Amino acid sequence: MRNLQRALLVLCLLVSAFEGCAPDAPHNNPLDPASPNRKTDGNLSGRVLTLNSLTLGIAGALITIEGTNLAELTATDGSFNFSNAPSGNIIVVISKSSYLSDTIKANLQAGGSFDTVVHLDALPQIDTASVVTSKIDHWYISPVYTDTVTAAVTDPDGLIDIKTVYVQIGPLTFEMGHVAGNIFETVINDTSLPNQDPQWLIGKQFNVVAIDSENGTGKSMGFYVTRIIESEPSPTYPVTQDTTTHFPKLDWNPPVVSFDYTYQLQVVSLANGPLPSKEKISSDTLDYSYPDSLPGGYYYWTVAVVDQFGNSSCSKEASFFVPSK
Repeated sequence: MRNLQRALLVLCLLVSAFEGCAPDAPHNNPLDPASPNRKTDGNLSGRVLTLNSLTLGIAGALITIEGTNLAELTATDGSFNFSNAPSGNIIVVISKSSYLSDTIKANLQAGGSFDTVVHLDALPQIDTASVVTSKIDHWYISPVYTDTVTAAVTDPDGLIDIKTVYVQIGPLTFEMGHVAGNIFETVINDTSLPNQDPQWLIGKQFNVVAIDSENGTGKSMGFYVTRIIESEPSPTYPVTQDTTTHFPKLDWNPPVVSFDYTYQLQVVSLANGPLPSKEKISSDTLDYSYPDSLPGGYYYWTVAVVDQFGNSSCSKEASFFVPSK
């Protein structure tokens, strides 16, 4: 028994001696936890492009890696590169003013590379927005009040990217239609307002909102109704199918207002429809000799007051008759 214990002791001493003399295995692999060159990060690169382009880069977009202090701006061609991005599952946030932010997820291997392409959606922009009011008086029905909201809307991704444009007034929204070019418009009737009261709009903030196909949103600055004109001019001659010459002289009384304004005349042939209107007639004038020879027939005419903002108030219709030559 004693001899067996002595043999085992000798064996242990020989093994220990051998291990002490054997050199360590090399640790040159950068993925080896024991390597002095071990890499715990990788290379993250990519490009940020416009929504519908394969080549047009977006300069100055901010690229950040969540949970780190790593951030950089894209170059003029939209490119970016992090040579020391942390390995593992990372979240990258791409943002730029006037663009819809985006987020990508990447699984970056230690010592590896990850390359990506991101398309940012440019937000719609409301370049201008305004509202003008109109009152049109009538003989047989109550006056009609309308409010015309007009906005110029642009989108760097093209107008085809615009999905919806509407105007918001307090709790109310009204969709705006595309008129021409980049102009959108809607006409709001007083019957669409609370209690059908046109004065409800006074002091209410208007905002035009545009939404694109990616649900990016652009919003105008607030704007307001400048004036609702309640007083209108009143025709004095001709008024009730008075017979006139082919060059009628139209007379009226002024409105009771305290602001600067001009007049606008409209003559309508019952047979052929409206004639070209006569605009920007001086407020010092209370009559107008129609310069165009009118063919025989029945007509009616109106006179409106228009302020410097385009708000207007129009008279009741006055009729006259021009005999045939």
